Amino acid sequence: MNSNAGIVITTRNREQDLKKLFCHLKENKAWQKYPIWVHDDASNQVSEDYWKFLSKYAYYLIRNPRNYGASLNRNISNASAPFDFIFSLDDDSCFVDTDGPAQAIEYMENHPKVAILSFPLVSSFNPPPIHHTSPYPCLSYAACAALIRKSAFLEVGGYYSDFFYYGEEPELCLRLWAAGYEIHAFPLCRVYHWVSSNDEDYRCKGFYGPQNRVWTHILHTPIQFLLAEVLRTFPSYSKLSLQTKIPLIHFKGLISGIKQGILHLGERQPLPLSLYIHLKSLPVSAQFKTRE
Repeated sequence: MNSNAGIVITTRNREQDLKKLFCHLKENKAWQKYPIWVHDDASNQVSEDYWKFLSKYAYYLIRNPRNYGASLNRNISNASAPFDFIFSLDDDSCFVDTDGPAQAIEYMENHPKVAILSFPLVSSFNPPPIHHTSPYPCLSYAACAALIRKSAFLEVGGYYSDFFYYGEEPELCLRLWAAGYEIHAFPLCRVYHWVSSNDEDYRCKGFYGPQNRVWTHILHTPIQFLLAEVLRTFPSYSKLSLQTKIPLIHFKGLISGIKQGILHLGERQPLPLSLYIHLKSLPVSAQFKTRE
């Protein structure tokens, strides 16, 4: 069993997904060596067998007495997990490449200024061969597909816990970049995310996504670009609103983001202008590039 790195999963009411994930992780000997740390955020729609299953297969299980929200839940998980390197997966995401996790750990050990590795997301366990395998800097990552250096995560204070749900990764990354760390994409460790969600998740993301995006701008965008970035978020959601048919929820989230940002102006930490310009030139996260 690996004591240097482990898998941390935060979950809520995803019984079938988590069982599916455990089965996949246990099928591959290369992944079995990573202990699985499960943090359940007050699930109330699961069977009693679910808890027995987790107690049997999880290295450690935390059960919240109430719903803390994704950001705070992940902060507690990452702080309490006894690993130097944390594989951050969702209950509906799993590794694809057998040797990917070990290669990712080796890369982090050799690059002490890299705080997080962002893994490309793919749509099956048998994706096309990759063409570009070299790591490269990127702005952020998805919490369902990453390797986190615990010491760096704790140094900057973890996720912004006032973000109850969704969009906490980009805000964290801005603080990590400002602290002198880097985020790199790591193509050799791909993750299949089968994206299991219900209507409640869908509508929550529709509100908290826009809210936290605007809020992040108010917290960290240099004053010269702040108004333009905030205004740009409104039309950026217009196409998505037409597709999802929840424009009012998006609009309410955007307005809430402005309100919350103003209420938290005392916490504002704008990026240095040169760093902001550099980050704008980077890809958002790991991109899956197939063989040409």
